[in-house]
Amino acid sequence: MHERVDAIARFEAVPAHVQVSRMSRLALFAFVCGAVASCSTFQPQPPDPAISKRLSEVQAVAGAPVSSFRYMRMSSFEPIGLRNLLVFTTPREAWLLRLDGQCRNLDFEPFLGLTSHMHRVSSGFDSVRVRDNPIPCRIEEIRPVDTANLKRIDRERAAPDQQPMDDETPPPKS
Repeated sequence: MHERVDAIARFEAVPAHVQVSRMSRLALFAFVCGAVASCSTFQPQPPDPAISKRLSEVQAVAGAPVSSFRYMRMSSFEPIGLRNLLVFTTPREAWLLRLDGQCRNLDFEPFLGLTSHMHRVSSGFDSVRVRDNPIPCRIEEIRPVDTANLKRIDRERAAPDQQPMDDETPPPKS
């Protein structure tokens, strides 16, 4: 019993700021453990076949990576999953941007912007900004896209499958 009283006395003898510090560390430890546990249960979704197909179509008509491109304004854009963005700066000039990670809300947000410096967007330096995502999505790679071939691919995909019909003529009516 005497030892227990000494232990309590020793705890009460600790200054108040040290006790708060211990509680803060304990709370921080509990928070980190909870965050790690919640992240470990996250199961990544398998890639959507339509997104994979579209990405392969665009990559097929994209050139070699470049370090930057001239940027005055964006005429339109097409998110391809959460890591790739097709940006049209003019109807005849497009760029495939690969982002350094999954960009939250990229595929749902109708408003986004690009950072630029001196009217140039540079890989590794500039970012895609999504309105409801406070974290900018850094551009990892920039590739020019051949828009004429991309439009041809889009037209072929949009056209219904028109197979030539066999020479089956209905029999003449008598």
